[in-house]
Amino acid sequence: VPIRSNYLMAPFQDHVAAAGNKPCLDMRMGFRSQWTGFEGAPTYSFASLSGRISESERSIHGLGGRIETDEAGPWGTTALSLGYAYKTQLTSGGRLSAGLSLGVIQHRLSTGRLDFPDIEVANDPAVSGSNQFLFPTIDAGVWYEDKRSYLGLTMINATAAELSDMTLMTKTSRHIAATAGTSIELDGRFIFRTSTNVLMASGLTPSVDITCSVAYNNLISLGIGYRNQTALISHLQFAILDYAKVSYSYDFGISDIRIIAASSHEITLAISACDRGAKRPTHCAAYD
Repeated sequence: VPIRSNYLMAPFQDHVAAAGNKPCLDMRMGFRSQWTGFEGAPTYSFASLSGRISESERSIHGLGGRIETDEAGPWGTTALSLGYAYKTQLTSGGRLSAGLSLGVIQHRLSTGRLDFPDIEVANDPAVSGSNQFLFPTIDAGVWYEDKRSYLGLTMINATAAELSDMTLMTKTSRHIAATAGTSIELDGRFIFRTSTNVLMASGLTPSVDITCSVAYNNLISLGIGYRNQTALISHLQFAILDYAKVSYSYDFGISDIRIIAASSHEITLAISACDRGAKRPTHCAAYD
């Protein structure tokens, strides 16, 4: 699954149980250009809309939809899903959510972009049959938050479909996404946030992001981050209207790929019907 540096700006994208965390309609859109500088570098874009369909003093029902596209050279995917989350208020003051999403993913291979110097594509045993494959997918997870901290754990792509109609001996992977963070109020106007995001898949080294940032009066936030053996990250987030925020992240690669392409860029737009100046907190202060 794609890596996002702005994971704090769109937790619903990885964690279906985060649907309805805010008591209003909440839309997120983003674009990422990774390893900019060579042909076929990965690009990723997404959009999501979530909100609450009903709530009471003890429980909340959240609903949301997500769409995303991921392109990397000749490979591409498009995914569409609908998610539901049930939230219950705990006696400790926190809130525990369980979520489930159902959707479809299209994998596609542009064989015309492959380079076969000596043989035709039809004769290559690694490439077979159709150049696209559509299959259902299920995500399931839990989310906990209180006024200052949160924790999310989700299995992504539980179906793990095989792509044998496209390429031999190839299947998609189940992923585990784990996100946690906390916040410290410094003087009433400044908030210090720290968080960790982990993506795990069988056979791969886990991707671990660690991020620290300082936000001023919910207007602007500056932060830095580190992704294990991959990138150093800088974050800038600012409000442009009472109901909109923009976040930009710049990744400086520290792996060997930096010799060719050291930079990755990511931008995320958040539009929320919740009033930024509301006195009553609408969600945990440790994420946006």
